[in-house]
Amino acid sequence: MSSLTRMLAVFDAFSSEHAVLTAEEIMSTLGYSRGTAYRYVKELCDAGFLTRAAGGYALGPRIIQLDYCIRQRDPILMASLPVMQSLRKRYECDVLLTVFYEDQVVVTHRESGDQELVMSYGRGRVMPLFRGAGSKVLLACLPPVRQKRLYGAHAAAIAQAGMGESWEAFRASLAAVRRAGHAVSFSELDQGNVGVAAPIEQDPLSMPAGLVLVFRTERYEVLDKDGLLQSLKAGIRQIADPRTAPA
Repeated sequence: MSSLTRMLAVFDAFSSEHAVLTAEEIMSTLGYSRGTAYRYVKELCDAGFLTRAAGGYALGPRIIQLDYCIRQRDPILMASLPVMQSLRKRYECDVLLTVFYEDQVVVTHRESGDQELVMSYGRGRVMPLFRGAGSKVLLACLPPVRQKRLYGAHAAAIAQAGMGESWEAFRASLAAVRRAGHAVSFSELDQGNVGVAAPIEQDPLSMPAGLVLVFRTERYEVLDKDGLLQSLKAGIRQIADPRTAPA
């Protein structure tokens, strides 16, 4: 591992539960020597990626600047926003844009359309890898070799999530999602919520991405399910090819 990679790994020590860390805590979490931990922290502070805070160090203003750049210029977000806003208004639901990155499913944007909906996931949150419609449609997009690697690393979690007691069963469950082109989940992430997700077709070299519509159960039950899926998939096609947008 290069020194640059080791320095960037400092960010892995931070989370919403551990937003402020001392150099000693960073050292302990990552297994670095005291001198290495302090040197990395100083360099990251000098560059604005970390900042001094009461009790230790926190993520710095440079990260906020980069997040602003993403929100203003990210191609998949820019293409998805009109579709997400249209779906939010039409179905009075929340809409999430998700991406698969380094074996994690991350929410990159959320459009809120139902004030009564209680949901735990918004921009920047990592979703459970094997629960919820949003994660399942992205897993189904991965090459089989990568699916198999995930199964080897997380077989117990996959079985607990009801996605298969063996590699063959896990592969079959993902193949079924891929054939359907969507997934629906009931109360898998937040009790009383329904998630309806579909993947966004992109260049194979791009990170898998998808849209998730989130409803309260009582709202979902009164909807035209076929019409909902048609609208979601039409929106997905529009994101992949803006020329398909309605006039």
